[in-house]
Amino acid sequence: MKVPELQRLSEHLDRVVFAQEPAKTGLVLAILAREHAYLEGPPGSGKSALARAAADAVGARSAELAFHRDASAAELLGELHLRRELRGSRERIAIERALGASAEAELLLLDDLSRAPGEALGLLLRALAERRLGPHALPLETAIATAGAPDLESYADPLEPGALDRFAIQVRMHGLLAARSFSTARAFLDRELAARATPAFDRATRHALQRRAAQLPFEPAARAALLRAVERLTRAAGAEPALFSDRSFARAAPAVLRAHALWRGGDRVQPEDVRALRYMLARRLPEELEGEVGALLEQAIREPAGTESSAPGARPAAAADRSGGAPAPGDGPRHTLPVESLEARQLSLAAVAPVASARGDEGAEVESLLRALAGRLERGAVRRGEDAAGAPRSFRRMRRLEEMLDADPVDAALFSEGRLPSGARVYRRERRNAGGALAVLRDVSASMEGRLASSAGQVVAGLVRVAARRRMRLGYVEFNHEAERFAADGAFFHRRYRRALALARRSRAEGRTNYEAPLRAALGELRGCAGRERHVVLLSDGMPILGDPNVRNERALAQRLGVKVHTVFLGLGECPKVLDEISRETGGLRFEARHAPGGRVTLRERGERR
Repeated sequence: MKVPELQRLSEHLDRVVFAQEPAKTGLVLAILAREHAYLEGPPGSGKSALARAAADAVGARSAELAFHRDASAAELLGELHLRRELRGSRERIAIERALGASAEAELLLLDDLSRAPGEALGLLLRALAERRLGPHALPLETAIATAGAPDLESYADPLEPGALDRFAIQVRMHGLLAARSFSTARAFLDRELAARATPAFDRATRHALQRRAAQLPFEPAARAALLRAVERLTRAAGAEPALFSDRSFARAAPAVLRAHALWRGGDRVQPEDVRALRYMLARRLPEELEGEVGALLEQAIREPAGTESSAPGARPAAAADRSGGAPAPGDGPRHTLPVESLEARQLSLAAVAPVASARGDEGAEVESLLRALAGRLERGAVRRGEDAAGAPRSFRRMRRLEEMLDADPVDAALFSEGRLPSGARVYRRERRNAGGALAVLRDVSASMEGRLASSAGQVVAGLVRVAARRRMRLGYVEFNHEAERFAADGAFFHRRYRRALALARRSRAEGRTNYEAPLRAALGELRGCAGRERHVVLLSDGMPILGDPNVRNERALAQRLGVKVHTVFLGLGECPKVLDEISRETGGLRFEARHAPGGRVTLRERGERR
């Protein structure tokens, strides 16, 4: 049975925002656990209204920071002032920040956080994590940030997962119509407008509830269920960025589970409270797994203590349809073969000795591949383009009257007086648009030996040299039954061409073939990679015999992300049908490698399979 105060809080939020139950519950858990919350969704879905309603309902001193393209740290957190101090016979100039209303807030609303410029965002995130602003301790209990979906161009660049880790609660909201919840939308239209509600409780009651939640004991079975749940979620995510940092797992997750136990009226944390993890996963879990979260958590809750959730490297049962086995001969049933790992191991390029130069003529003839791409592999050099959400770089003439707000002040005054008929100058705003990125996936299974290994090395070398000429960002993965991705200073995409060329010269052939691991590793990196032109080149000599040989989920993910997967068949026999399907479904190209006289490898397009 719910605590009466929390029941009143729930009713208060219901009167203000219709539906959106996950977001409401997430905010309640954030307030009880004294953690920060992040709400993501399209405009008009109720993010800001819900945050303001929560602040009103719990009797907290609140402040709101609205971010925009020109917001500065001084505007958001207070102006910096110079102060003269006398130290004996000497004078000292000190810098101090004049704190604004946000420094006194117990609940802080950060509206449109994704629009925050880097200067303000870094300082703000640090203040949220430390709950301090310089020497001043902040009374802040909970910050509620709102942001648009990452694919909305009206918003600025998507926030990085590392920046969002400060927000323990992360909920993705959906508009009723966009989610095709027409019956709920009809009920929303039919209901009467609610009058302004009184707060559900006061400051003293809120603090009492927070202390009560923090003191709830944690049953050993609940800890075991929490570990199983995180393990299952991590395996389901595959090569996506880490689900939980040490901060979110060791500190925030137990606090959220305690808050959930109090929310449902319990006197201790039990395994069923692991369901609260669903309110922490909006940007910690790939969006395509959102529908599987409930099943994964239920399995972790119901699994008897002391049993292994799965064999090492195996995938959770809820995602069993995401893996497959190699097809048995003929039309017989499929048999699942063990997959050693779907998560790519990361190796450092620092341990690879670079070659003398990344330019030259060594390597396969890959120009036909690049010509066929028809310029879609853009230069990796970052270029600026005009963007209303960008930073001011120069001036141009006003095109529309509403641009007066962005006009040069003198020109605006002259134009308003009718003395500048040609129109005022306004800022020409530009934003850097990242160019193309290319991920090269090289098969190094046991069948790739001898001449095939040499052919693969020549193709990779040719791609690296072309990337060096065009200054493209390059990523490199070697795979057999597992995948190894090579990173430079932690970054998968880089311009360390000479080290990548040294990898192309290596000859390695061992293990069995699995397409899932390398594709998932590359798509996981490209998911957070800016730019419209994102490409994967997959080099292999045959059919995968581990995992899902048709890589159904990876093909679907590539289509959702708009990533083109180009395949290069290096074998001597017939090209596996799956390579054609991968390229066809993702808008990629199909090539095969052939040896020219003198041992040089050339690429040519594969014909359409009849």
